[in-house]
Amino acid sequence: MKKNKRTALQKLGTDQRFHFYGEFKKYGFKYTDYYKKHAVPTILLLNIKLLSNDNTIFITDHLWFNLTKGFKQLGLLHVGDKISFNGRVDSYTKGYLRTDKDYDIVRPTKIKLEEQIVRPEWYLEENWKICNCIYDMYFTDYQTRGIMKPYRHY
Repeated sequence: MKKNKRTALQKLGTDQRFHFYGEFKKYGFKYTDYYKKHAVPTILLLNIKLLSNDNTIFITDHLWFNLTKGFKQLGLLHVGDKISFNGRVDSYTKGYLRTDKDYDIVRPTKIKLEEQIVRPEWYLEENWKICNCIYDMYFTDYQTRGIMKPYRHY
């Protein structure tokens, strides 16, 4: 079964940076190694739109990003928080066999919370502590899907 690729991102091309907008949905984490020993925190944004010349163009329903310093500086986000950022379109291969090509937005900069809301700061510095905190935030979801806490021994 072939999934739809993000053709709107593909059409933008990879040569320049664009200004985007999305809505915060949740935090997560992903493993960076085969043995699932090293995890990094992530953030899910929904309803990604391109902002240009007072126009908004729908790009894709969702994108996952690493929880970079720019996203952390926004504080602990709530569902529905509106975020704008600049980024460049890039292609990647996906799937177990790495045969499907898709597109995402990489190297987000100028990340900004659109409403003037002050959110509590991230109180954790190390990625492993953040991943464990995210696991605890969504404990029931991870348990029902059989996903173990990433750093159980700490």
